[in-house]
Amino acid sequence: SQDEALIAFSNAHYYDGKLSSFPSPVVGDADRSIAGHGISLVRVDGEFLRTSGGKLKRTNPVEAKAVVEEIRRRFALAPSGTVPSIGVVTFNQQQRTSIDALLRDTGDERLIAALESSGANGLFIKNLENVQGDERDVILFSTAFSVNERGVLPLNFGPLNRAGGERRLNVAITRARRQVVLFSSFDPGQLRAEETSSVGVKHLRSYLEVAASGTGSLESAITRTVNIDRHRDEMADALRARGLVVSADVGLSDFRVDLQLALASEPGQPLVAVLLDGPLWATRRTVGDRDGMPSDVLRKTMRWPAVERVWLPEWLSDRDAVLDRLERSVRTATLAAADREVVVLEAEDDDEPADVEAETWFDPARRADTRPESAGRLRRDLVVSESGAPEGSNAPRRMDPEAGAADMRTSIEPTASNADLTTSNQRTFESWSPDRAGELDILDALGERTSRSRRAAQRVREVLEAGIHAEGPIHADRLAKLTAGAFGLSRVAAVRTKSILAVAPGLPDSGGFYWAPGIDPLSWSAYRIDPHALRPLEHISEIELANAMRALCIGAHGMSTEELWAETLRVFGYKRRTPATLPLLERALATGRSTGRLDRAPDGLVSGA
Repeated sequence: SQDEALIAFSNAHYYDGKLSSFPSPVVGDADRSIAGHGISLVRVDGEFLRTSGGKLKRTNPVEAKAVVEEIRRRFALAPSGTVPSIGVVTFNQQQRTSIDALLRDTGDERLIAALESSGANGLFIKNLENVQGDERDVILFSTAFSVNERGVLPLNFGPLNRAGGERRLNVAITRARRQVVLFSSFDPGQLRAEETSSVGVKHLRSYLEVAASGTGSLESAITRTVNIDRHRDEMADALRARGLVVSADVGLSDFRVDLQLALASEPGQPLVAVLLDGPLWATRRTVGDRDGMPSDVLRKTMRWPAVERVWLPEWLSDRDAVLDRLERSVRTATLAAADREVVVLEAEDDDEPADVEAETWFDPARRADTRPESAGRLRRDLVVSESGAPEGSNAPRRMDPEAGAADMRTSIEPTASNADLTTSNQRTFESWSPDRAGELDILDALGERTSRSRRAAQRVREVLEAGIHAEGPIHADRLAKLTAGAFGLSRVAAVRTKSILAVAPGLPDSGGFYWAPGIDPLSWSAYRIDPHALRPLEHISEIELANAMRALCIGAHGMSTEELWAETLRVFGYKRRTPATLPLLERALATGRSTGRLDRAPDGLVSGA
């Protein structure tokens, strides 16, 4: 789950709080939008047909129609070539059949194909009793039931009333990765759970209250151990003194983020998760639980812009350096956020047919709408990217051909001094992590000779272009792996890499690196410091290594090769030289000399040209 609230209810009611879940950088009430999160309630003025209605008996037609309209809306706004990951769960079989029939009656081939697909994603409609084993990004619930002619809500909720019915509810409400939306024709308060002995009905009432009122009611149901940590509290006070917004002990389970950092200008947008070696850290039984999995899950699955770890000895020895690092991490994440745009398509007028397939037309170089004006308008929303930490930035970086690099502009103007020559071309590397662009079946379609394959190739090419603009020069293997991640694939075999790169724009250089259009590698003079070693050294272009060597040699008025190796590795986050890195450094030096960036005197001293 990409929102901890999705599992917290079950953790509190079924697992005695023993599940460890991970906080995500989303705060506030649940968001019901297409890209939203959490648990929300949609109140429908529908009627459950108990004793009449013919074929519609024991259904709620108004509620079924509302669910279908929501599905069609999400499909219409999904990028071309992708199928939204949606599951529908109903509380009885008749409502399931009704929703299925309404979707098929639309005649929308895209919807029907998604219904009939047997893939792990796409669209399914199931009743409460047979949804086990399925999961989707978004789960829509249709409770179907409503008050009767006397204005009283009967307490007969089918499978929920039976012994063990609460277990069926538990399974159903834990199917969503990102978002749950409940459609209900009654208010939570109308469900008189105190008048029944059914645990399932009582839990349904509680879950509806969470959906209606937000996570405040959820937090009150969770029993958490009070975590006293004076080290954490002291650090929090020091960070607040620097103007940052700090929350401590963040989380809805026994795993918590020690400190959550945000800017005072945007207190509702967490940017950095800080992990400490405090009492909770010490209670975790394995190295993986303490130091491996938490950082990895927070960065990659929960999509924190940055994750920082602070050790107590580090804090005691140089607290100012720690505070500087954390403050810099917040600022870096914020700068990346200002350069990232998520494009959401909205219909221009309410009369546009709901079944029109709406596409996100994306030109990575211009970040602009290339569709005709009559087709719709784009809303651009600034959101936080993942820069400043491993697997970080989501931000495609704009091209500036005149500067000679992708968004390589700098506020530092070169002067005649050696110090300025050292830093004027220096940037900080920002790792690109693309947003979800579709499902694995898009990658599977590459290589087919069908219209579906052409659409898939276009979609994959768009992601590749964004990656090249974000990180170029970027190694082909890294580009393919990150692109595959946008379609849900974490490990990429050689044959998959080949099929992905087959649709890439242009060709890599002789070293296997893709460069953004308009950039001349021979005249490109920038390099990107990488203190966290986010890239293997072999995934850094020899030209970029040579540019760093040139800057180092200019700043030091020349260096021996041993000094140059050590300082170059330090720039890119490596603390020591290994046998594997030496050939890479030597080739970079040779490239620097052949391109006029570096010179080597007879005595072995290397200087910047």
